[in-house]
Amino acid sequence: MSLKYKELGYMEYIIEIAAVLAASALAMILHELPKSIIYVLTGRHCEKKDKYRIFKLYRYVDPVGLILFLTCHAGCSRPYPYRLKEKDTNVAIGMTGFLSLGVMLIAGYAFYHMVLPSLPMILGMNPGDSGMIFLIQASWYFIYAVFVLFIVNLFPMISSDIFLIIVAISPKRLIPLMKNDTLIKGLLIVCIVLGGISALAVQGMNGMEQFLGFV
Repeated sequence: MSLKYKELGYMEYIIEIAAVLAASALAMILHELPKSIIYVLTGRHCEKKDKYRIFKLYRYVDPVGLILFLTCHAGCSRPYPYRLKEKDTNVAIGMTGFLSLGVMLIAGYAFYHMVLPSLPMILGMNPGDSGMIFLIQASWYFIYAVFVLFIVNLFPMISSDIFLIIVAISPKRLIPLMKNDTLIKGLLIVCIVLGGISALAVQGMNGMEQFLGFV
């Protein structure tokens, strides 16, 4: 293999890593930020400084989650440290989390299938340019990351969206879930490492592609 092809291979590898990190971080932020805004708007125990802290976007990017996305193709985001004492706030935050994922999914597919194909002409770029390759991969990985976050948030851990909804509907489940939190997190890690979350996310993407008629 010539040096030119080696350099191309290395560049494609670097682009893919950058696309995974950028797409995963963006999905984390767009998932958690709306929940924090709802917390400030509805929470009666939040502090005034929370109104400014929630817009420090780096708070929502989980470094371990990024590493897991790179190595195991699945990870998680880092929610804002809420003070959860009201049922209505719990439900609002949990439902906002799932709603944000739904909106991100629709927007992601719309961009990938409707906007992205015309970008080379609009921007005057070659489809084979590094920037275009990055946009294509980042768009695909963004949709994938949304599916992953949806699946992860179905695990009833303290930090998940489904946990907030369950506790609001049935407060008596709070203590049992908190006692089993470590076990549930361990189960999630096992599923991530063994590729279970990744496999479900790919199946979800394939099913959505067929449903939307893109396949």
